Amino acid sequence: MLARRANIGLPKNLSRYVLTSARFASSQSYVDSVAALKKDLKKAMIAKDDLKKTTIRGLLSGIKNKEIDAQGKDLDEFALHDLYSKLITQRKDSIEEFLKNNRSDLVEREESEIKIIKNYLEQLPVASEAEVDAKVSDLLTKLKQSDPSLQLKDAFKKFDWKATPSDWRASAGMIKASIVRQFKARS
Repeated sequence: MLARRANIGLPKNLSRYVLTSARFASSQSYVDSVAALKKDLKKAMIAKDDLKKTTIRGLLSGIKNKEIDAQGKDLDEFALHDLYSKLITQRKDSIEEFLKNNRSDLVEREESEIKIIKNYLEQLPVASEAEVDAKVSDLLTKLKQSDPSLQLKDAFKKFDWKATPSDWRASAGMIKASIVRQFKARS
């Protein structure tokens, strides 16, 4: 109220202003992906495609929550990849629960949502899980040759976590998950 009287010129919705400015500091592919989601939401609304509309709204809601949690940090396509992967995992868990309770109608809906999310996941300029697994496998082979008694925690210490994700076009979470999978498979 004081700002209105003083006519300072603050934006009406300060949080929206802050989040929008935080988004512009993000990578270009992140901004493009969010814009594509918004366009597709509009198309789904016009086409009255409730499933796609609901799924995209869920994705945008997850992105907004990620931006709030980031508190001004730059977000990139790797953050989107992690978010989409998490949402797919949640849906797979839901499918298991629905199958236990004989709810085939809800299983079909969750499977359809997974297809929609996977479509957006594939559009991201991020390395596939197979590519990351191959690179991790090569690196672990080299590390095991130099130190046969290599432990998992030592393997994590050997990675340059600032350069590797951008060089490999993969999120740190994706690389860590691959290291754990590969390490357990070798043990």
